Amino acid sequence: MLVKHLWLVLAVICTSLLCFAQEPDRPNILWIISDDLSPDLGCYGSTDVNTPNIDKLAGQGTRYAKAFANAPVCSSSRSSLITGLYPTAINSLEHRTIDKRPLPKGIRTIVSLMQAAGYFCTNGNGLDLSRSGKEDYNFSTEVRYDGTDWREAGDQPFFAQVQIKYPHRPFAMDSLTPINDRTIGRAPCYPDHPLIQADWARYLESVQMLDQTVGEILSRLEEDGLTEKTVVMFFGDHGRPHLRDKQFLYDGGLRVPLVIRGLEAQSPKIEDRLVSLVDIAATTLHLAHIDVPAYFHGVSFLEESQRTHVFGFRGRAGDAVDDIRSVSDGRYRLIWNQRTHIPYMQLSTYKKTMYPAYSLYWYLDSLGQVPPPYNQFMASTRPVYELYDSNTDPCEYRNLAGSKDHRRIEQELKSALQLGLKSFEYNNTAEAPETIAQAKASAERYGRQKTEDRGIRVDASWSDWVEYWYQHYGIEP
Repeated sequence: MLVKHLWLVLAVICTSLLCFAQEPDRPNILWIISDDLSPDLGCYGSTDVNTPNIDKLAGQGTRYAKAFANAPVCSSSRSSLITGLYPTAINSLEHRTIDKRPLPKGIRTIVSLMQAAGYFCTNGNGLDLSRSGKEDYNFSTEVRYDGTDWREAGDQPFFAQVQIKYPHRPFAMDSLTPINDRTIGRAPCYPDHPLIQADWARYLESVQMLDQTVGEILSRLEEDGLTEKTVVMFFGDHGRPHLRDKQFLYDGGLRVPLVIRGLEAQSPKIEDRLVSLVDIAATTLHLAHIDVPAYFHGVSFLEESQRTHVFGFRGRAGDAVDDIRSVSDGRYRLIWNQRTHIPYMQLSTYKKTMYPAYSLYWYLDSLGQVPPPYNQFMASTRPVYELYDSNTDPCEYRNLAGSKDHRRIEQELKSALQLGLKSFEYNNTAEAPETIAQAKASAERYGRQKTEDRGIRVDASWSDWVEYWYQHYGIEP
């Protein structure tokens, strides 16, 4: 009888050891997220910016050439990122949603899913990991992190997010490698103007500040002996903070850098498949050997199946009310403007007080001096559809919608957009008029504070604002 029990104990032990041996390795996973970043990096071909740390990371992993955010503002994009769902499906499209609601029943954030699988989850500020990092979610459901620093994880595998504010406005100046705006190339897709050029140079310096912070984070990971055990995913939450980029569904508002290091048996490479940031959560679960929920809109882009389209969504941003959708196959982009009576250059208090080009465009327009094709952005109305070929028109100024030569691709993209919206816009809730009034009142208070900070009158003219920006950048008119 003793021998029989001994064999039983041994069998249980061997079975447990076998199960343990068969359990797949669970890597640490680190998201490094930048605010407001397009692929304006050395590893993506920019010769005017110095980004050695991100370039090195790309040289050690995979650089994704066609990665896109699905919203051109942070709160909508980040709400989607953390849930694996498009923002329209979770009432999170309006930037800094005022009437926040809980996530729909059964919907869990990736943080909750990772914690349930035994991961220690952190969200830290890239400039100081003892502080909490940016969340900016447009829903009321609480996201409970275990800490702010992966060093708190102990023996647990960790899922860490590090949020870096650069290159969000106001731009940070790089004293180590300053950029001379007269020796760099022109700002892409904007008029050749000294004020725009100076603003572009400060943006690139802020990108360099981002790179230095990324280098510090990666060095810290190396010091902890965790480089080989950690998959690093670096990306921007949406595109660059410039006039026709952030808040719009053009390439400059949606296209982002995405670099991943630490994938199994990986050699450095460039990946051309289409990727949406809504896929990041699913891919992270895949890496952690956790089942991806069936309700996810995102898919793991490490699997064989490839995405055929990426989608973009724009709602209200501050006091700028809008409703735009887009779809792209990687070459052609179709934009659907649902509020055609609203001009591109409607009042955006945030852009008026923070973007030199906003005041400059209005000032030049009053003189009839916004050159083509940039003057298209001053139109009083918008077309229902815009269609662009990024191969021949990367700045997306030549609208091909209605063209006989592009009728087939326009119809294909319209069909893809309609089919997609049926699948993932089922729970979208439009804001009530009183909520929009709240947003406009909040923006007005913000604008008054910013004008006071700058010593400008609330009723300042466009020429006054332009003069302020000349002085701010220390350049002659």
